[in-house]
Amino acid sequence: MQNELKRNITSLQSKIEKLIFLHNKVLEDNLKLQALVESLHQQIASQNTLIEELEKEKVELLNNRQPIENSNLERHKMRNEQINEMMRDIDKCIALLSMNKKNV
Repeated sequence: MQNELKRNITSLQSKIEKLIFLHNKVLEDNLKLQALVESLHQQIASQNTLIEELEKEKVELLNNRQPIENSNLERHKMRNEQINEMMRDIDKCIALLSMNKKNV
């Protein structure tokens, strides 16, 4: 009976030691996972900051692009006006040449 009791106690001690070992392992794993979670939170915060900066840069680029487009449109209009003016001058010259030809 005492042998059986000693075996049960030994078995129980063995199981308790194993439970303590597993408990410590779980605590260690938990600390590692908490560190990983914190690292990932920092990475997310960093990426969110980068996203905000890029969004601001995108808005600035789009805002700067509109004056360039307006400038290009104005340049195009001016060029058309110059061409139209040259065409009128050419037409006047042709008309003058035609009149001079008739008079000669």
